[in-house]
Amino acid sequence: MERNVKKLTKRKVSFRYLNILRGLCLLAVSTYHLFGHALPGGFLAVIGFLVMSGFLMEKANFNRDLTPIDIFESLKRKVKKILPPIVFIMFVSLVIALIFAREIFDDSAKSSLAVVFGFENIRQIIAGASYFDRNGNFNIFVHLWYIALYLQFIGIFYIVKYLGGMVKSISLKIWMIFILAIASVAISFYLALTDSPIIRIYYGTDTRIYAFFFGMAFYLLYLKYRDRIELNQNHLRIAIGILGLCIFLPMFFINGENIWIYRSFFLVYTLSFALLVAVLYKYEIEYGAGFSRTIFGGILEYLGRRSFYLYILQYVVQVFFAYFLINLLENKFLFYGLQVIWIIFMGEVCHILFDRKRINKYLIIVPLVGLAILNAISLAIGNQKEKDMAELKARFAQSEEEIKKNNESFKTHNKDEEEKEKLDKDKKDSPSDDDEEKDKEEKDKDEDKKDEVKKSSKNFKEKAYDDFDFTENELFYVRDLHITAVGDSVLINIDKYLRAYVPNLYLDGKVGRDMPAGPEILQNIKNNVGLGDIILISLGSNGSANHKDMQAIMDIADGRDVYFVNTSHLQSYMDKVNKDMKDFVDDNPKAHLINWREYVKDRPELLAVDRTHPNVEGSQAYADLVIRKILNVNKVGE
Repeated sequence: MERNVKKLTKRKVSFRYLNILRGLCLLAVSTYHLFGHALPGGFLAVIGFLVMSGFLMEKANFNRDLTPIDIFESLKRKVKKILPPIVFIMFVSLVIALIFAREIFDDSAKSSLAVVFGFENIRQIIAGASYFDRNGNFNIFVHLWYIALYLQFIGIFYIVKYLGGMVKSISLKIWMIFILAIASVAISFYLALTDSPIIRIYYGTDTRIYAFFFGMAFYLLYLKYRDRIELNQNHLRIAIGILGLCIFLPMFFINGENIWIYRSFFLVYTLSFALLVAVLYKYEIEYGAGFSRTIFGGILEYLGRRSFYLYILQYVVQVFFAYFLINLLENKFLFYGLQVIWIIFMGEVCHILFDRKRINKYLIIVPLVGLAILNAISLAIGNQKEKDMAELKARFAQSEEEIKKNNESFKTHNKDEEEKEKLDKDKKDSPSDDDEEKDKEEKDKDEDKKDEVKKSSKNFKEKAYDDFDFTENELFYVRDLHITAVGDSVLINIDKYLRAYVPNLYLDGKVGRDMPAGPEILQNIKNNVGLGDIILISLGSNGSANHKDMQAIMDIADGRDVYFVNTSHLQSYMDKVNKDMKDFVDDNPKAHLINWREYVKDRPELLAVDRTHPNVEGSQAYADLVIRKILNVNKVGE
């Protein structure tokens, strides 16, 4: 029996085209983690991992009669293969984080044991942690929900194989597996149709297992129909090309935060991927793997063979690089190139340490005990980041209440001003001598103010963008302005600091808002409240600064000066957003850039623990930057 188990569990699959496909999936997921704005659907590659796992596990265990002892031994061997490198990488990463990056440690420690015990996906559902919004989240193990899911699927696979062991008919096996898959699809479809939280669908064992089941079913379909379907080499190549396009093109435009993709797209995509796996499998058996002998094919095959280690490492390395080096390495080619080199190097180290018949027991025991100790330390010292984030959220709540009150007061004040203007107009139609005298005095005062501003403008010398030593004349000028501001969560806590300079401020901020929402919000303000002298836009932290939306904002502004504040955080899309914003401002004379990124990049003490939102001191600096830019643009001098 032991010999049978060893044969069962040690058998290796070496199909080169499936390794190449696995390498492509690894590149897609890594690119999504690194450049989510460029490949928003890269997360779809995880479906490929699940399909291939189901396909190859069914192949390795086809027609095997499994006893409970066989299953136990098989599970033990699988766990010994999967967990040691994961535990080792998590242990080393947490030690580094505890010493040098407390925020990373606080965010990541809670995931480590959940990954080891195979319930990290469930923990993330309970915690409400979105896979698609990682801004300010330093959990370096957020991607290992897939490993937890995979461990669960392995257990379910052996249960299904054991319970279905009496069934010998391939057709009946296919129907049984399809029924299980359709049940999973139905759960996913129902949750999507009832607008359940996306994380429940995305992380759910019951909603994702159909990809694994379809992989199993398509291997059985291949066995059943391989001799009945005759396709020549060209036909197979065309099929691979079409299916490849169906698999990889959606990665450039699918957004995981859109609920509709879980209603139908995921199912079609999974079936397409399963069919591609079966066709590649058939092609290599019949015609070999010539492409793998090319340079590009060889690289992809290498990545596929190391994909397990590289998948574990890639996001860990990306977060550490962003945390420590994003402000030190201005050369992006060097910044990303070093990441790739380090990931591959560490992947080879893991391969040497763990791809062997006997793994040094201390490589298992020490990291495992170390993880337990690190989790105990985490409990003992508490999660400082959670406390700081709770304080930040409390500031949000307080600021939102103040903004609401201030906006209501602003509307009331505007209404009173309109009524006053109406009365003044009526008086002008039949003015008295006293009224005429008062009007003349007011006009003279206004003219004097204008003369002062003209004088200051005439002798104007622009001050440094970070010169916050405002003169009385400058403060007097901004106090008389009326600003309309639209932004995301970054702007919310700026309200009271900006309002101290500009009492006539109408601010509309919301957590998670992005540039595409800007035009509609501004139009609503224009229709219902009216626009101020100046428009302030603080959008882009959530991923977008496309010129179409920015131009729409300019059109709504009707010739007013519009000030765009750029962004500072650790997400990969920051540079693109800031570049897009600068390019637009450079081409539009009425658009102006407030360079928050330049000011804050070397001043981490001005940011909250999420490295995105300004803290109290940072909020004051943010408001100061806005005021200085307005003064420079309007040439308000001494």
